[in-house]
Amino acid sequence: MTTRYAKSITFAVVLPAAIAAVVVYRPAMNEPPPQAVYPIERTVKYSLTVKNPSNKPVPQAAIWLYAPLSQGVYQRADEIASSHPYRREMDEFGNQRLHFEVENLPPYGRKIYTVTARIKLSRSPNEMPAIDDKAFLGEERLMEISATGIKQLARRLAADSEGETVRNIYRWVTANIAKPGYVERDRGALQTLVTRSGDCTGAMYLFSALSRANGIPTRNMAGFTAKENVVLKPRDYHNWLEVFVDGRWRLVDPDRRIFMDQASDYIAMTLLSDAPTLESQASQRLFGGPENIEITMN
Repeated sequence: MTTRYAKSITFAVVLPAAIAAVVVYRPAMNEPPPQAVYPIERTVKYSLTVKNPSNKPVPQAAIWLYAPLSQGVYQRADEIASSHPYRREMDEFGNQRLHFEVENLPPYGRKIYTVTARIKLSRSPNEMPAIDDKAFLGEERLMEISATGIKQLARRLAADSEGETVRNIYRWVTANIAKPGYVERDRGALQTLVTRSGDCTGAMYLFSALSRANGIPTRNMAGFTAKENVVLKPRDYHNWLEVFVDGRWRLVDPDRRIFMDQASDYIAMTLLSDAPTLESQASQRLFGGPENIEITMN
């Protein structure tokens, strides 16, 4: 895990006599392999409102939120601009958190924290030698690949090639899992299979579990879709996955019936994993802070 710092300081708050400016950070990342190409540019913006709900001042509080994945098969974050100073934290998967210090929040006062990210995207998967595909094969908290029901179904869907196995899994999940709409609590692979019902999160985990049970690596993703420059809204939060087939990571979104297509429409905020770094296993948790303040995505 690495920790880096923004190079300049600004404030933009919803309080009298606020000073407005911008913090811009250009990530210092490893040089991508020569074949990595991201020809599509996109700018996304999102913000949080931090509110003091009490009649007592809050002298200081620490909050955090995720920035887009620093680099992946289909995207690279080239620039992150913020309305407030922050400290950046990044893990081995490219997940990056921005940490902010909220100071002098008066009774019932509020501040708005805005992030603007300039991202480059690709329609085709880039080869990423640094990604160890074997690291994405095991059982995780919401992918119960050793459960009897998961193993039995995985064997039924297995084919002579990985590509055809993945197609069989896609056909089964899209044909047999009902869409109940947004579910507040995460449903894992086994619960989605037993109930034959699940939102984008459940469909993602079930697809991943069936793939991994067949020895096919998957990477579970959280973020948004954006076909153009856009302001991200909480209602548009989404889950999908990447599956490693024929030496390439390919995007699959069983909830929206997208199979190895439209990858440049997806903005990954976190790669989900049970690894302890950055608590990235909490798929619905894009921001956080102490209990004495209220935080909402605008």
